[in-house]
Amino acid sequence: MFLVIYIAWAAIALGLFRTVRSDVAIWLVLIGGWLFLPPGNYAAVGDPTILPYWIIGGGLPSDVWLAKAWTAPSMAAICSIIFDRGRWAKLRFDPIDIPILLFCLWPVPQSLLVGTSDPSGLASAAYLAGVWGLPWLIAKLYLRDTDDAQRFAAVFALLSLALVPLAIAEGMTGWRLHAEIFGAHPFAHDGIERYAGFRPQALFEHGNQYGVWCAGATLAALWRLSEGRDRIGHRTLWLAVTALLLGMTLASQSVGAILILLVAAAMLTVPGGFAFARILFPALAAAMLLIGALHISGIVPLRTIAEKTAAGDAARDMFRALGRQSLPWRVGQDLKALPLIQQTLTTGSARWDWFSPARSRPWGFPLLLLGQFGLAGLAFLTAALAASFFRYLTRAAQGSSPERLYAVLLFLFAGDALLNSFLLYPAILTAGAAAGRRRARLSRNGAEEPPKRAPGKAPAP
Repeated sequence: MFLVIYIAWAAIALGLFRTVRSDVAIWLVLIGGWLFLPPGNYAAVGDPTILPYWIIGGGLPSDVWLAKAWTAPSMAAICSIIFDRGRWAKLRFDPIDIPILLFCLWPVPQSLLVGTSDPSGLASAAYLAGVWGLPWLIAKLYLRDTDDAQRFAAVFALLSLALVPLAIAEGMTGWRLHAEIFGAHPFAHDGIERYAGFRPQALFEHGNQYGVWCAGATLAALWRLSEGRDRIGHRTLWLAVTALLLGMTLASQSVGAILILLVAAAMLTVPGGFAFARILFPALAAAMLLIGALHISGIVPLRTIAEKTAAGDAARDMFRALGRQSLPWRVGQDLKALPLIQQTLTTGSARWDWFSPARSRPWGFPLLLLGQFGLAGLAFLTAALAASFFRYLTRAAQGSSPERLYAVLLFLFAGDALLNSFLLYPAILTAGAAAGRRRARLSRNGAEEPPKRAPGKAPAP
């Protein structure tokens, strides 16, 4: 069934590129694949009442190879090369490409340093290239100016409206589309019950992904609405789309995604929001690095503080009273895996299942990545995302419109990844756009001005 669906989507992708302009077809194929393809071939998932900790997010190599995390970008890239090869001929190297290139290649030297790896170094590098490298290249080629950003945001937001029927059916009844079509989903029941009703999952790896995806689509629609370039009728349309997507996000009751969405929306809509973020975020990033270093090193005895102090008891009581015990639980899973991470901290274990001896795994993406690829792998990917994000903040504070969109989306997805075992796919698109974005001049109101031509020269065709 899985293979048939992937083949059918490949045929649909070819048809879209033949009938729709390439700078729209690329997003229909890529974002549509991430939305509508099954997340992975979850054979023999085991007892659905037992949390299958051994299944990790599709962004990292594991023993689940047939996954839309890399098949959707691969299909989009292949179709683009076939029907839009002239664009690929213009691909140029940018220094900001270096970190993501090092991240994708790191498993090869890592396997030589460690001695054994599972999957092999070459296989892991190929997987990372498909999941992270291809979306980065696609963003370089197809997110170069404001019009490109508008097309991307429109497809992202409008395609996400296809989730509305599932949001109603799964949110009200707990019925699951994946179970109906493909059989048991390993995380179908993890966090399904919310304050009211159930959290939908659709065809994502986890219900948390559904919540943050809806939040990202809301930001894309809000950016189109706040940009002010559309006609009155179009602005009414984007107001309705934004309201509907916001309702879906709130109904998902993914608290972390909602809180980050509110901060990102304030950055977009409050005057001076990006100028303030440009001052605040470097200090926040430094504080997070310090806390993360203390957390990983074990210098601060977090388990002792949490379990044997009055402050720890008070914190647990507070989360219990709020009905939000997932955060202490996630921190607890991190603490179980820290001794294993510390054994191979620099180079990583080069094994996808490095956490197995703990009979658990970290629930945050950074620690999952750290255990598999070490400080080197974590540093490469963090540098790629951080370089793009802070470049966006600078340009957004000056009024550049596309950077406003990319900054808030990257902030949303990267922030959510701190507590969830995935960095959702559009994050790498918004990061990769920095490598291809033209440095257009800005007018006083933040609009892009066309480049000046030398006297007597005709415009390029």
